[in-house]
Amino acid sequence: MTSVPFLIAQNIKVTNWLTPVWLVSLGITIGFIFVLLMMAKILIFQRVKFFNTVSENSRKYTIFGLLTAGVYFGLFTWYLSWKTGSLLSAESVMPLCFAFPISMFVGFGVWRLVARRMIGETSGLFREGFLGWVNKVCITMVVFTILGFFLASNNGFGFIKFVDQPVELVQSLKRLPFTGRFEKSFTVPASTTTDGGTAVDVGFIGAELKIFGIQSNERLEMAVFPIDETATTGIVEIQPSSEEMILRQRIDGRGPIPLDQIDQLYFRYIGKEGTETSVNISWLVAPIYQEVGIIPSVAVFVFAIYLLYLVFATMCPKVFAIAHSTFKTEVNQPLYLLVLVIGALFTVGSIYVPYNTFGEDIKMYKDSGLTLIRVLAIFLAIWAASKSVAEEIEGRTALTVLSKPVGRRQFIFGKVTGISLAIAVMFILLGLWFVIWTSYKPIYDYQEASKGLCEWPECFLEAVNVIPGVFLCFLEVLIFVTISVAISTRLGILANFLICFSIYVLGHLTPLLVQSSLAEFEPVVVFGNLIAVVFPVLNHFDIQAAINTNSSVPYSYMGWSIIYTFLYGSMAMLLALVLFEDRDLA
Repeated sequence: MTSVPFLIAQNIKVTNWLTPVWLVSLGITIGFIFVLLMMAKILIFQRVKFFNTVSENSRKYTIFGLLTAGVYFGLFTWYLSWKTGSLLSAESVMPLCFAFPISMFVGFGVWRLVARRMIGETSGLFREGFLGWVNKVCITMVVFTILGFFLASNNGFGFIKFVDQPVELVQSLKRLPFTGRFEKSFTVPASTTTDGGTAVDVGFIGAELKIFGIQSNERLEMAVFPIDETATTGIVEIQPSSEEMILRQRIDGRGPIPLDQIDQLYFRYIGKEGTETSVNISWLVAPIYQEVGIIPSVAVFVFAIYLLYLVFATMCPKVFAIAHSTFKTEVNQPLYLLVLVIGALFTVGSIYVPYNTFGEDIKMYKDSGLTLIRVLAIFLAIWAASKSVAEEIEGRTALTVLSKPVGRRQFIFGKVTGISLAIAVMFILLGLWFVIWTSYKPIYDYQEASKGLCEWPECFLEAVNVIPGVFLCFLEVLIFVTISVAISTRLGILANFLICFSIYVLGHLTPLLVQSSLAEFEPVVVFGNLIAVVFPVLNHFDIQAAINTNSSVPYSYMGWSIIYTFLYGSMAMLLALVLFEDRDLA
């Protein structure tokens, strides 16, 4: 392609930058397709008498709800076993604990969703409010995915390509269900020099093989073809050992295992006639482009957002009505758009700021970007809580709402949910925007340091590793949503800001206060323990350590963070209900 005087037209640099973004967009596209299929199924079931009357019969509703919950739980169990390799591992316990109640909630909720009374309402839920914003993001990503395919097939018209090999990436995606770690144990009888050895079925593609391990107590020979005396190459000698011998595949195909389809391996044991030896083999296969592993996770996440939102709207109609109204009010505020613009501009501008970190600017960029999004979201949450709760109480609007068949608990839950949905949209927009420019940051740093060309897998790794940080920041902001709503039931916006700012500072200083070198001083000990109990430990939501060590955040850590957010948020909600219960609204 010919170079043109535009930043966007930097040839292969643009492709390497946008390929990780295209992979994420492909996951969003697949998830959105499943969402559309789900919506079509719901609209059909709403007009079938057998299905749209299930929720009206309690016995029928219980049976179908349990069956549907079992199906969802089974699908998630299969997906988890495929991702982790085993349901008995420690990493699988927590996701299963989350999946069971969610499956029960969704299993019973979908039958209320397909009820006759929901005819005409479901399409409105899908087009308006929170899902209306999510639809715009998904449709944008669908267009980006299709455009990536189109430009790649036409070589970018000599100007620009978003992705270089989309067909090869899709082929790697198709291979995902057939990859993972496999093991096999068998016995090899003593062979002669003419029988070719014992054939063992394996079934993998050599190009996808990463590691091959073998362990035997006797000397063996292994090859991908029947072994005879005429063979001089391609035979691997296995020495007797109590430990597994590891063979690593070579990408050039000149190793003992070729890059083609391997259906069988041949093992020969030269021993006394009538004897045999036990052999254990294991192999790890992964797609040629391992980065496509993020696509199913993104698709499942998108599908879960739509399904949980629709079920919540059906199962909790009064709370949802207040949440929907609160959400529309907050996202239509000029301040909301201003915060989005500030976050977007800072995300782009920070790329070109020299951090003077001797080649580690990407770490500072991640940390500063996450901090900015977190602070902006907390500011918006406090502002929304004060405007939506405190001012409605002072202006007697809350009294008007509560004069309808809506209780005080439903009012508080609806306000918290509506503000949380507004914050969720902010994190979806700014989070995705931040991921896109995090993918570009390594390319810019390579160019500034004259290191040459940064390949797209490195851009992908940097961009993907920041996604858990965005999610943890969202959990932290949810805590402040509940706290600010509790404060707003009694105090105004200024006091809300001062208290939440103090909680933010003390929450991030809690580990330092508890582990202070002055711990032997009794007042410091008492104050540190008090802070640790009363205030949230906000360092749980900071991934600075993972950023500094270039490591990813484990799923188990995010699971414990969700539990912590739920527990502390529940306490803040209980406080809000107590403070609001006897509040005189007249």
